[in-house]
Order: sequence, then structure tokens, then C-alpha cells
Amino acid sequence: MFVAYGAALNGFILGCRKMLFMEGMHLSSPYEGTLMAAITLDADNDLFDISYAIVLGDMKEEWLWFLTVL
Repeated sequence: MFVAYGAALNGFILGCRKMLFMEGMHLSSPYEGTLMAAITLDADNDLFDISYAIVLGDMKEEWLWFLTVL
């Protein structure tokens, strides 16, 4: 599942620093997987969430897919 809101993408283009921070967090629940997130810093040095995805695992192919759809 991939989620990226249009307002967040426009905010990144119009007012954020042009660098991305990527993070992958393992989910520990009955529904195992990995939560991947792309964040950046806005003009006030606050975190700005751009998109996130839930994938099966923390593998190279999953990261490639996430960056491709981003």
C-alpha cells in the first residue's frame, strides 16, 4: 500500500528543502511488514511527511518499488 497526498507533494515542490530522508520501520503486530516513509525538512526545519508505504519486508526490491512510485 502506497500513500502520498497531493498537498504533501505540492508542499515538497513549493516550500521544502530538496532532500529526502528515508526510513523503514518493522511492524510488530499480527500483520507483519515494514512501514517505509519519505520525509523532508520544511523552511522552519520541521519534519514534513511526504509519503509512506507498507510492504512485506525490508528488501532491496521493496525500496526500489517505493522510490519508483514516489
